[in-house]
Amino acid sequence: MNKYDLIKTTEVYQKLLKDYNNKTFSHCNLLVSNDKLSREIFAVNFASLLICEDKDEVVIHNIVKKIHPDVFFLPKSDSLKVEDVESIFDKLNYFPVEANCKVFILENFSSATIQAQNKLLKTLEETPNNVYFLLCSEREDGILPTIKSRCQILELQPLKEDIIKGFFRNVADEKLLELGNFYGRGELGKIEEAFYNPAISKMVDLSLDIIENCSASKDILKFTVQVLEYKNNLVKFLNIFADVLEEILKTKILGKSNYNALKFKNLVDKLSVEAILILQEKIIKFIEMLSRFCNSTLIVDELLIQVCKCKML
Repeated sequence: MNKYDLIKTTEVYQKLLKDYNNKTFSHCNLLVSNDKLSREIFAVNFASLLICEDKDEVVIHNIVKKIHPDVFFLPKSDSLKVEDVESIFDKLNYFPVEANCKVFILENFSSATIQAQNKLLKTLEETPNNVYFLLCSEREDGILPTIKSRCQILELQPLKEDIIKGFFRNVADEKLLELGNFYGRGELGKIEEAFYNPAISKMVDLSLDIIENCSASKDILKFTVQVLEYKNNLVKFLNIFADVLEEILKTKILGKSNYNALKFKNLVDKLSVEAILILQEKIIKFIEMLSRFCNSTLIVDELLIQVCKCKML
């Protein structure tokens, strides 16, 4: 099994496959997922199903490389603009070159300009029989209701933990598999980031170390230096810290953990439920402060001070 097969295990792809076999496949589809990598792989599977029914490896390879003459990936820049939509109109005027249909993959659609979305409306409403659209977006916000009303909305759910473990068992040890599940939350892009970016494991370990050992002024000084090594990724660290707190809270309430190698269970006595909730609320405020370009060192110091205070509750 490869990553493309992995995405095919999702309910939403299985529904598409069923619609395809029943000849009820929608011409206009909106794919929603937080995970950019999963959206990209789903889009390739979507086009491959329509172009060659997933049966021709050469054709699929060309789709992956974005060189198939009947599959169009837009926009060329960060967001879909009016000129991109006009290029779609141009391509609608001729027959497919190699396949029986044409497929348009519109990426980052939530960032499409309002003008571009409005210009696309009529085409989505009167799509030719041999043309299919997949609009890919991390969220529905920013997409006109009139666009959504013309599309079948496909919500790509996180991958199931047992499927992830089965797929990655040959490339990761138990701790790394747990890290991928914990950090990734079923999102393929984040799972791979956990596996191949050592900083993710270090941030989780540092979060655990802080909760266990940050108790006095001398500890704050030491941990401030360590956290500021991730100054350019401080929001990511704070989100990981919040996720660690959430997992400790779950373990505390349920009395068990799915992450034995990450040793969340060892920290359930370090913080009360009240303390965890206070820290989670503080982290939300710290992330908001960072978005306003507040001083990173002050935020890290305040986080560690709050950890020390909360451990006394």
